[in-house]
Amino acid sequence: MPNPNENKESVVKCRNCGCSCTSRFCPDCGQSVDEKRLENKTFFIGLLSGLSRINQGFLYTAWHLLIHPWKVIRDYIQCRRVKYVAPISMLIVVCFISAFVSGLMPSEPDGVVEESGTSQVGLIYKMTLAVMDFIMNSMVVRNLTIYIPAVLAIPIVFWKVGARKYNIAEYFAAMIYMTSSILLFGILICPLSLLSESLYSGLEIVYSIIICSLSLYKAFPVSPLKKRIGYFAWYLIVSVAIYLLIFLGFFTLSVSSVS
Repeated sequence: MPNPNENKESVVKCRNCGCSCTSRFCPDCGQSVDEKRLENKTFFIGLLSGLSRINQGFLYTAWHLLIHPWKVIRDYIQCRRVKYVAPISMLIVVCFISAFVSGLMPSEPDGVVEESGTSQVGLIYKMTLAVMDFIMNSMVVRNLTIYIPAVLAIPIVFWKVGARKYNIAEYFAAMIYMTSSILLFGILICPLSLLSESLYSGLEIVYSIIICSLSLYKAFPVSPLKKRIGYFAWYLIVSVAIYLLIFLGFFTLSVSSVS
């Protein structure tokens, strides 16, 4: 007697569009039905595999990272990924474009750093200045340096209002997308640096604050307003504290290396 379940195909719901699928790829949007949640052990393998698909959806990803990066982050974390370039792939392309655009801009001659003697204190001072100069003069390094403490502070501050449901890989993906968003904005307003470097830096800072604040609110909607402001103030304090601890750790290593 034939088994009624013998020829019955398994039906899987697409995590991108919700369509019922009987094959490996969704017939409506084309996303693989095997897309799973980001995991720490497979994070880099999965993101690096996206390097072969950079040309697919770059402009779409760039546009949405500029106007609402929180939507890109939420969709990517929730496995709605077919429209977007993977985080690391996106950052690599944006870095190349940023370096190219920056190379077209006229650069000012480097200032002369006064000698601080040949003592250990003078050497530490020079090393610290060199590192800070490298960080501040590289958009990529500067943004990543700022976002690492910012990302580390999120689970500490917002643990009770939803932060616990995300893992390290998902926070890392969010950090990379946010870095790409800031870099893209910097590329767009780069011509303003010819008029005023202060105006350029100021707009970049304002954009970063607005985008980060909105992203945090979208990810962890806290009410009422007074409580939301309290959470955000505490978040800023924790972020600065982590940043200072990282800098203090680096400074301590610098001192120990020359002692």
